[in-house]
Amino acid sequence: MPNPNAQQQAPRQARPHSMSQIELPGQNLTLNETLRVMDVAREMRDQRETAEEMFRRDDARTNLRNKLVRAARLSGDNVSEAEIEAAIDQYLATLHTYEDPQPGLKSLIAHLWIWRNRMLWSAAALAATGGLLWSLFA
Repeated sequence: MPNPNAQQQAPRQARPHSMSQIELPGQNLTLNETLRVMDVAREMRDQRETAEEMFRRDDARTNLRNKLVRAARLSGDNVSEAEIEAAIDQYLATLHTYEDPQPGLKSLIAHLWIWRNRMLWSAAALAATGGLLWSLFA
């Protein structure tokens, strides 16, 4: 019958004796393990940035509320905290919303500026076709 203490002593003898020979966890990572660690680090950074942004929003909202309260007091307006909160909610709800521009001359000029390259190429192609037809039938 083998000695159970002999099995326990074998791994102890295989241990390295100097600290420089000890392999640290994560010292020899494979490519997949390295990528997994980087994904975790990236996700943690994104979550931290999201939390910081939420705190900045709360600070901005508090600062805006304080400014509005001071402005209302200075102007003598009788505005309640609930009305100020409702105004801030409405302002923040429509802060980053898109509305189509009103049709008119400014809108037409903006579209012409955006499509200038297409229009120039189309005009050049039309002029070339007209010149070719003129030379063939003239």
